[in-house]
Amino acid sequence: MAWRKGQRYGTVLVDIETYRVVDPLPDRESKTLADWLKSNPGDEIIACDRTGSYAQGPREGAPLARQVADR
Repeated sequence: MAWRKGQRYGTVLVDIETYRVVDPLPDRESKTLADWLKSNPGDEIIACDRTGSYAQGPREGAPLARQVADR
């Protein structure tokens, strides 16, 4: 998600069963995602972009959740 083209990027968390936006995050940092996952437990399956350090967020924030590749 781009706040403004070429300027700043964030993350949109979506419930893949209902296709509803759960929460927008202000950046693409793994720590931001990990912190959100820790404060909102219960995720069983996480589909996300696995590029670089961003993939570390689910491993730290929801270690028991299964990760699947986002196409």
